[in-house]
Amino acid sequence: MATLYDVCEKTGLSTATVSRVINGSGLVKEATRERVHQAMKELNYRPNQAARKLAGGKTDTIGIILPLLDNGYYVKVLRGIDNVSTKEKLKLLISFYHSETDLLDYLQSLCREGRTDAIILMNNTFFGPDKVRELAGDDIPIALIGQNGINEGMDSVLIDNFQGAYRAVTHLLENKPQSLLLLTGPKDNHDSNKRLEGAQQAIQDASLEIDVKIVTGDFYHEGGRKAFEEYVGRQNALPEAIFAFNDAMALGVLDVLAETEKRIPEDIQLIGFDNNEIGQYIGLSTVSFPMEQIGETATRLVAERIKNKDLKPSSISMETSLIPRKTTR
Repeated sequence: MATLYDVCEKTGLSTATVSRVINGSGLVKEATRERVHQAMKELNYRPNQAARKLAGGKTDTIGIILPLLDNGYYVKVLRGIDNVSTKEKLKLLISFYHSETDLLDYLQSLCREGRTDAIILMNNTFFGPDKVRELAGDDIPIALIGQNGINEGMDSVLIDNFQGAYRAVTHLLENKPQSLLLLTGPKDNHDSNKRLEGAQQAIQDASLEIDVKIVTGDFYHEGGRKAFEEYVGRQNALPEAIFAFNDAMALGVLDVLAETEKRIPEDIQLIGFDNNEIGQYIGLSTVSFPMEQIGETATRLVAERIKNKDLKPSSISMETSLIPRKTTR
């Protein structure tokens, strides 16, 4: 396979000059440009991303790093990313991380090898924005989804989790239940912590005498089912209202409740957060937010910073909306 250096040897030109031709620089004479293109054709040379990075070139690629693609949220965010990247003529290099080690490797390799012009990192729960910036360096634009990295010079797209959770719990408390269960996400998760703050503020503002229990889940269907099942096994009475911090866990709760004689919503009210497609189908009350718009916004931010790295970073919060359905009154 021909390399950049083979083109240099065939043309007798420096790597800097050949790279300028590859990257479409206007600082090259037409005769030189034709000479390089002819050599590339004869050698059947196709420039790789590292070569395009030489002499200030671009790869026209955005690196997308996200957790396992196992729910509709990520699919819709990716759809939004694709909407804007297509318009901007940017390619996508998508990596799925299964662990902190994966995430560390992907961040370092994408930045070190120069395979992308920017990175969008979704829902990192392993370490803070300061660590992201340390690993990636200062030269590459980064947009964080689900973390606020503006103090580290990174764009951020967030959900107004506080507002959404406040609305969900306020809705549950309209019927004055005597007990409420909050099924949270992981303890170190930004979204979960903000939802907990919003839920607690709604409880405080309602000024009701209510027994509140908090159970930690993991944002997954099976994790939600297990967490709620273990809670039920330790308690004599089921709660009269449940706020699961995402729809996947709410569906896990429904699995457990299906084995009881309790009626929903007459005996137990249940609300989730996400508005996923299964929840829509079964009539799960939930909190919605614009998933595609999150992806579009993050991509637009990094695309602008690819063009102008001197732009100041932005932090954008997406509003939520309450969607009452069959599982609440």
